[in-house]
Amino acid sequence: MRNALMAFGFTSIVLGVSIAAHAEDEFMKECLVTGSQKMCECMAANVPPDKRAAAIDGMRRSNAITAPGGNLVDPSKMSPDQMRGLDIIVAAQAACM
Repeated sequence: MRNALMAFGFTSIVLGVSIAAHAEDEFMKECLVTGSQKMCECMAANVPPDKRAAAIDGMRRSNAITAPGGNLVDPSKMSPDQMRGLDIIVAAQAACM
C-alpha cells in the first residue's frame, strides 16, 4: 500500500511538472509571435501559474487581431474570461516596459 501511495505521489508530481512545462512552452510560443525573447521571459515571470491558461488565450486573441487581415474584436462580444485573459497580458506587458 505504501508503495502504491508513493507511486501515486510521484506520478502526480511528474504530471504537474509536465503540465506546467507545457503551459510555459505554449505561453512562450504565443508570446514570441509578436514579442522578443527578453520581453516574453519577463511577461512569463509576471503571470501567475493559475492565470497562465487565460493569458495564453488572451495572447492568441491578440495575435489573431494583429495578424495581417485580422479583425478587431468588439469587447462587448467577449466573455469575462476572454477579457481577463487580455487584461492579464496587458498588465504583464506593462510591468516589463
